[in-house]
Amino acid sequence: MSKHFEYSDDHDEYNWRALVYPNWTWQKDLKQDSFYIIMSNVLKHLTKHRKDTHFTVLTPKIMPNFTMPNVDQILYDVPMHPNEMRHHFNTRDIRNVTNHRHYDWDFVYSYLPEHTLQLKNHFYNITNTRPVFLGYSAYLEIPKTTPYEANVLRNHYAGLMEMNSCGVNSQATKDTVMKYAPTCLPDKDVKKLENILEPLPRGWDNVRGKRHRPDENDKIIVWNHRPDGYKGYPWFLKQMDELREHRQDFKVWVPLSNSPDRDYIYTDGFDRKKYFTELSKCWVGVCGESQHTGWANSASDGMAVGVPYIFYDADYYEQYAKGAGIYYKTNEDFQKHMNNILDQSPLRFAYSHKSKNLAKKNSWSNVIRQYDGHFMNAQKQMKVVSKTETYDRIVAFIHEYKYVTKYDIISYLKWGKGIPFTPYRNRLRKEKKIKLTKIGYMSENA
Repeated sequence: MSKHFEYSDDHDEYNWRALVYPNWTWQKDLKQDSFYIIMSNVLKHLTKHRKDTHFTVLTPKIMPNFTMPNVDQILYDVPMHPNEMRHHFNTRDIRNVTNHRHYDWDFVYSYLPEHTLQLKNHFYNITNTRPVFLGYSAYLEIPKTTPYEANVLRNHYAGLMEMNSCGVNSQATKDTVMKYAPTCLPDKDVKKLENILEPLPRGWDNVRGKRHRPDENDKIIVWNHRPDGYKGYPWFLKQMDELREHRQDFKVWVPLSNSPDRDYIYTDGFDRKKYFTELSKCWVGVCGESQHTGWANSASDGMAVGVPYIFYDADYYEQYAKGAGIYYKTNEDFQKHMNNILDQSPLRFAYSHKSKNLAKKNSWSNVIRQYDGHFMNAQKQMKVVSKTETYDRIVAFIHEYKYVTKYDIISYLKWGKGIPFTPYRNRLRKEKKIKLTKIGYMSENA
């Protein structure tokens, strides 16, 4: 059974309600989970633009960065192993969470496209709500990134087709999604998908805390990505071994690793604040060839505190790093660039300066308007009922009792779960004398 944790703002005006459906994958430490880090930043900044929107996030436990005005959390337990999580969908739990007779849902922001079709089926077939679906595609189970004997790639594409819009990591990521689309979708849907997908940059985070000048006598090379094959970690270890054969004036930090792998590697983990402090000590970071063809948000973290990065020469890196990045095509190029940056302090600090300047341009406060644009476009797709006798009865009912909940209205009309209330709600939003709140409707008549 879900448990709802909320602010006591039932009578505050909220014209819109959004349900945020999660994609939790880092069970070792939820505070380091990419969905949590990204979505908490999205909501922190989006709620400043959309003060008339109330958000509800499904979480396995109460997370501190989701504790903010116009955001509630509902405890919702799901498996976190990526394979199991993408296959798991509990209709009964979703029914309890959405509580459609009491709560209105105008948007469903899905961070897990594999579940979007099931979610839409739930809302549209067995509830009174007809939300518009939008969201983000963070991972695609294509063969070269996901070696499972069976995958849910078709589910992913089916979910994408149910969205009004869906953000992806980069243009290169969109190209990858479109490349595999013909294996799962008919031609007409492939063309439609082109308009649904939009490259949507994540803001570059920079958590406040202590900063240190890197030690020129004890240089730290950081791999702050997941130590997985699709990120290029085995390649990175080989490169570090080769580098170690020629020089020993460095050590390597891999914060997400379970084991050090090498005697020159340390894997100390920190909370988000201390993680940025440790990053500020690093001399240089590395991003290898990614099978997922997307920008590394972990590179954003490092560059925000002035860490230069050596990137594999690919458009999914160059699109965002631009002239602040150092690029290699071959292993020989990589070793050359790494030795240069380790040996030449002025070169290192020049790229550090470029990284910091780029991070300021890519801050969450600057990119969040693109996320708001997704919601603005979704609003345009909402159906509005014509002025009918039933609508007039609803308006009169609200004015008579001054404040009523959705449950009160549904009960008054004696509606079953199959009759859509959302088009009526969308028209009520235009009534000058009626205020929409988190769970009700308030008459402003004296």
